Amino acid sequence: MLLHITIDIDPFAVHFPSGWGVEGIRWYGVCYLINFFLVQFFLASYSRKGFSPLSSEQNDALLIYFALGAVIGGRLGYCLLYDFDNFSTNPLIFFQIWRGGMASHGGFAGGILAILYFSWKYRRDAHAMGDIICSIIPLCLMIGRLGNFANGELLGRATTVPWGVIFTKNGVLEPVVRHPSPLYEAFFEGFLPFIILQILIRRKFCAGYLSGIFLVLYAVGRMGCECFREPDAGLILGLTRGQFYSLFLLIFGIFLIIFASRREKKNSSQ
Repeated sequence: MLLHITIDIDPFAVHFPSGWGVEGIRWYGVCYLINFFLVQFFLASYSRKGFSPLSSEQNDALLIYFALGAVIGGRLGYCLLYDFDNFSTNPLIFFQIWRGGMASHGGFAGGILAILYFSWKYRRDAHAMGDIICSIIPLCLMIGRLGNFANGELLGRATTVPWGVIFTKNGVLEPVVRHPSPLYEAFFEGFLPFIILQILIRRKFCAGYLSGIFLVLYAVGRMGCECFREPDAGLILGLTRGQFYSLFLLIFGIFLIIFASRREKKNSSQ
């Protein structure tokens, strides 16, 4: 008989007194705070090492714009893509972030808009700014998925594999052994792309190439990991929502790679 791992982690890092209206601070929220400082650290490090042309002031601006874009986009994306029925009847649930609910694809959209705005305001190449951010974000995604795991969110499908896990919900042990899908995603959507992009950023590529590589790696990783995760909502064309929306990231990523490669050939031939 296999003895599976039981996951009984308190999803709250800090509990607030009853009557405050908010239960407390979840580990997932702590992950967002950690990610904020990680991006700040890497942006400053890139400037020192010559990977980025941005000044300290511009790094701070890019961080704030991107963080706001990713959070607002992630929340709005969840409301529109995964919880539209409730959102359409009560749009104010958008502001109830303490209840959870963020969509990676919405975060990408918001982040892209933030990079475009920053690039326009500071007269920087949007593709180059995207490359800088995309080489850091996989680490943030990894930490976010670890937060999902701690919160007992995005549960995997039932399984008999020996590394399956059993989650405890509200003190009650679930009778189902599941794939630890957030850990799969932490590796294939976060850690692995981060290592690859940290190697590539030390080489000279045409602006936009690294962004394309990141989107392709994320999309492929997400689509594969979705096979081991319980669908968040109804299927679209036989695909989970995560797989379907990732198709657009995959196409966009391939377009960026082709665009950057052609621009590099054009520049080298001049």
